[in-house]
Amino acid sequence: MENKIILEAKNIVKEFNGVPALSDGNLVCRSGKITGLLGANGSGKSTISKCITGVYHKNSGTITYLGKDVNFKNPMDAKKAGIAMAFQNLSLLPDLTVWQNIVMGFEKKKGFFLDDSNAKHTAAKILEDFVPGFDYSRKVSELSPSEMQIVEVAKAISQEPKMLILDEPTAALEQSQVEILFKYMRMLADRGVGMVFTSHRMWEVMDICDDIIVFKNGEVVGRLDFDKDEKDADVIIQMITGEKKIVSEKRTYKEIPDERTIDIEHLNYKNVLKDISLHIKKGEVLGIGGLSGQGQEELLLAISGDYKDMKSRIKVNGEEVLLNAPHKAIERGILLIPGDRQKEGLMMQNSIYENHILPKTALKKEPFILPKKKYREECLESKKILSTKSDGIECPVSSLSGGNAQKVVMGKWLQVESSLIVLSDPAKGVDVGAKKDMYDIVQNIVDEKHISALLYASDNEELIDNCDRVLVMHEGCIVGELVGDEITDEALVELSMKGNHKEEEA
Repeated sequence: MENKIILEAKNIVKEFNGVPALSDGNLVCRSGKITGLLGANGSGKSTISKCITGVYHKNSGTITYLGKDVNFKNPMDAKKAGIAMAFQNLSLLPDLTVWQNIVMGFEKKKGFFLDDSNAKHTAAKILEDFVPGFDYSRKVSELSPSEMQIVEVAKAISQEPKMLILDEPTAALEQSQVEILFKYMRMLADRGVGMVFTSHRMWEVMDICDDIIVFKNGEVVGRLDFDKDEKDADVIIQMITGEKKIVSEKRTYKEIPDERTIDIEHLNYKNVLKDISLHIKKGEVLGIGGLSGQGQEELLLAISGDYKDMKSRIKVNGEEVLLNAPHKAIERGILLIPGDRQKEGLMMQNSIYENHILPKTALKKEPFILPKKKYREECLESKKILSTKSDGIECPVSSLSGGNAQKVVMGKWLQVESSLIVLSDPAKGVDVGAKKDMYDIVQNIVDEKHISALLYASDNEELIDNCDRVLVMHEGCIVGELVGDEITDEALVELSMKGNHKEEEA
């Protein structure tokens, strides 16, 4: 099959309030090819994709689609022309069902009314090819993050596009779901669909991409065609970061005194958490692993005081408490850093600075007149430590790239005194360099301040590199424990899939 050029974007410039997000953006998409669009957070990847699909309107440059220059007014115009995009920040309407979201904008009529039967059939067929057995009658608000991501992709492919842009579609997916998506992408490529794929996971890029293009500071800094060039992860990382190699050293396991920050015995919550017993020592990073949707996020939320109907008590620093409200957890020094920044982590329309001071005002320990100068200095320090790329601390969080927004979530807790940092997939959508920086900061805080951290990550590598112990969950239960060098990908997968276990000795 001849891989004809479907779309070519040349010399694209896009500015926001005079600040360039793209200074020289270039991209080529060919039929039957999967092109990796790579770069650090804020490098311009999402911006050029949104310029192509009409979300943003470019300042200059040309976009040629099927031999003609185009400027789409909005994503619907692009989709009607045959270019679809699955967005990193989902484009779904939570109060509508899965099938309504998938066919939205392309509903067929039966007489004077919408043909719901046809719409359901269309949604069912797409989902059956992609994820058999998926219940399309549920509302999107009832879905898990990974299920929402699946629906976002299904929505994008619903009209059989000629070109498909997938902006970090795997960030919320576990490995088995990623493999299903890749199988479907290969099927689309065989049909002649051209795809642009963005990911921060290097193994995904090496597995699925035919070629790559790398952005940095709003322009192209490198290209590789894997038909001709070697697949070398170190070379790609050097293009992205400008550094020869980013080494994530595995956390060194060491015996520490049995001083416990958290002690839980026989915790139950509805039918989601079943007889959970665990402890976290001071100076320890405890990981929570397993396939997604096994109760990991609910466990973290329970410890963080998110469930007002929680009945089970938890020992915090030796004192038995009932954590049935977030402020009770925060008062005990339990700080939640969520991965779902839009729903749980940030006020997206407010500034970086306004988000930064929220935890401090929530603690109600500050004077009536807020020390704004002190807060601004702390906010600027957090921004510097995490290398958050933004147009100052007064800009709205909604203007940031996904990875930079996630840095704001972490940064706002950096200067808050804590005894336990709870991290729920905190590096989701964060580039490889920033991910290492974030985890280095967490480990330094744990070691230097002798506090604890509880980490759930959908990427096993993050658990392997950063945890002293890992507990694996299955169907709401803890089914195994791995310590130190026992924490390997093979062991995590085996426990996740089989449920073989040795019970934790609490």
